[in-house]
Amino acid sequence: MTRPGILAALALALPAGAAAQNVAEVQVAPPSVNIRVGERTSLLATAFDRIGNVIPTVRIIWSSNNIGIAKVDNNGTVTGVANGVAIIEGRVGARRGQAAIQVTGGSSPAPPPAAPAAAAPPPAGAGAASAGVDLLAGQPPGTGPAAALRLEPGMVYLLPSENTRVSPRALRDDGSPAAPVQVTWTSLRTDVASVDQSGNVVALAPGQGTIQVTAAGGLTATAPVVVQQAEFSVREGTQLAMSPGELDTLHVVVTTQNGRSVNPLTLQWGSTDQSVARVSLAGVVTAVGPGKTTLVVSGLLQNKNVEVSVHQVVDKLSVRPRLAAEVQVPLTGTAKFEAQALTAANVPVPEAPLRWSVADTAIATFNPVTGILTGRAVGKTQLTARGPGSALAVTWNVGVIAGSPRFTQPRVGIGVNQRHTLRANYTDSLGTVLGPAGNLTWSSDNPQVAAVGEDGTVLGAGYGHARVSAIAPGGKSAVADVYVVGEIVVASSRAGPGKFQLYSAERSNLAQFTKLSSDTGSASDPTFSSDGSRIAFVSHRDGNAEIYSMNADGTGATRVTTDPLTDGRPVFTPDGQTIVFHSSRTAGKQQIWSVNVDGTGLTQLTRDSVNASPSVSPDGQTIAYISTRNKDGDIWLMGKDGSNQRPFTRSPQQRESEPRFLRDGSLAYLLERREGNRTVQQVMRADLATGNVTAMTGIDLAISSFAVSPSGDVVALVVNAEPQNRRNPTFKVYIQPVSSATPVPLPTTGAEQMITPTFRP
Repeated sequence: MTRPGILAALALALPAGAAAQNVAEVQVAPPSVNIRVGERTSLLATAFDRIGNVIPTVRIIWSSNNIGIAKVDNNGTVTGVANGVAIIEGRVGARRGQAAIQVTGGSSPAPPPAAPAAAAPPPAGAGAASAGVDLLAGQPPGTGPAAALRLEPGMVYLLPSENTRVSPRALRDDGSPAAPVQVTWTSLRTDVASVDQSGNVVALAPGQGTIQVTAAGGLTATAPVVVQQAEFSVREGTQLAMSPGELDTLHVVVTTQNGRSVNPLTLQWGSTDQSVARVSLAGVVTAVGPGKTTLVVSGLLQNKNVEVSVHQVVDKLSVRPRLAAEVQVPLTGTAKFEAQALTAANVPVPEAPLRWSVADTAIATFNPVTGILTGRAVGKTQLTARGPGSALAVTWNVGVIAGSPRFTQPRVGIGVNQRHTLRANYTDSLGTVLGPAGNLTWSSDNPQVAAVGEDGTVLGAGYGHARVSAIAPGGKSAVADVYVVGEIVVASSRAGPGKFQLYSAERSNLAQFTKLSSDTGSASDPTFSSDGSRIAFVSHRDGNAEIYSMNADGTGATRVTTDPLTDGRPVFTPDGQTIVFHSSRTAGKQQIWSVNVDGTGLTQLTRDSVNASPSVSPDGQTIAYISTRNKDGDIWLMGKDGSNQRPFTRSPQQRESEPRFLRDGSLAYLLERREGNRTVQQVMRADLATGNVTAMTGIDLAISSFAVSPSGDVVALVVNAEPQNRRNPTFKVYIQPVSSATPVPLPTTGAEQMITPTFRP
């Protein structure tokens, strides 16, 4: 019987010599054929590379060892000539495959020449080889007499009805190849597997058998043959994405049999839509056009499907960052890269495969899943993204530099036992941020004040100042100033009557005070910068009230304003670069002003009536203040530059003062009103968006000023301890949780008074 439908061998343009350099194996199928005299059949020769991929662009050289029995043309078409057996060979360079052709139905040709005298006849009882069969087929060249035989593979796994080729190896005493010997093949379990005299083994039924090969001199080798039903699978999976015109090779394997490959020529291949993709008898898939199809591989009593998706034709790549002279990445830092496949009409093709590569992975590595490139060593390399087709590629020049770390917050104020994580970016020589800094080495010059962990988290250990350093690979470093200060800062006269100085305390220990200022005059009205590292305050050390700024530990005091008239009530903007305050420098009437912390950029923000007590919103866009322009004390709002001035409260029957923005953007203020025959003061909290107002304190204290903790849970109240004595009041500071009606006074001694409290951010 002939095998119908076998295609002619693949024979394309490359020269045989060039292709042979890549060919590792040639297989001819079917391995054995029976035909009659005058009948024709086609053989298929397939070339494989060393990892099992089909090489379609090769030219096969066909030959017959006995053209008197069967002849073959350049396309692999075999014609039966006379009774007997001929070996048809398909060759590419030094690699060759063979098929045995049994021809019947005609007269026998003349007997072949006698074997050379030196050649031994086949062993008796082993079964003579069919006439014309090359008994040396499949044996590698060697020299010298054989001392042993070996079969390759040494163990054969097959599915029922599957076939494979086993090759003998003649070996010398030292294990090197000997001269090929004539061999005879025998199956010791003909019910399990058969073997012909070319070493072709056919699985007949499940079980374990043995094939044996013998040669002159009693040389024998055997190989177990295990025939068992098992599932095969496609190694490349059940989903395949391809580009138009792309080739890929599918491999069928039996996982439970050590992952061995199944000869694709023993299977049948087909595609449900050949306009999308087609598949050859050797499992070579060719993507034809956009769409989806199903490839079906069947045989050996099994069927498997592979879903193939062929995407649209990709014309170009869109990439980020844009291609420039060089993308700089800091050592151990990262940079994000993106590439997108587009059609000619700029339609994204997300399913198109992209291949990424780094020229020198010692300099940088790239994760194609996240698109993140990481600098590994100082130097230069290239990152390339390739799309479908050899012409679609973009390349970035990448320079990994020893970037300098720079803190996002180089100054910070924290409390004892409070933690804060310092973060840094890498920057180039121009200060341009390159990305988050990593792999830094951290240290503190004063761990008794601030200790730092391996991740840059600082712990306040004691009051004072510490410098925390972050050193990058390569030696460049950055330093952050950390100030550890008490939670509550007040002005106290414990240094002497009328001579107020600044002190800090913790709510957990209100009796333990730490002095911050050593003013030659009097200091009051403290306020923290948003990072907690600076305190602005009012000092009389130069003869009149001016605004000063100092570090949170009381060091480094510098004068900000200079004017003969009174300046007061300073407050920082959120960026810490500007101070907003009130001053009577304009014809003796208080107005709202702003000034840079270095004393430059003095700007008047209000100009009519009397305006005082400014407070800046957390986003820095709004200033709340007290104005008497309606002949009553009301809260007004305006933009940070003084624009859009507008009233927030209009209450002629009551008086509002002391506005304080809270961290959530709400506004606290002091409300004074008449109740019966007495005047009461109460701290209120207003939602600017809705106008809803809630009380934060009761009405039983004579409150003249207050401060609120950043979380809004505690208020510090300035109270006249002798409310009946308005001419010579005695001021105390009380700490009161908002949810409690029990205020706790800060301890005082003798005639000591306390005023102008503030909370650390």
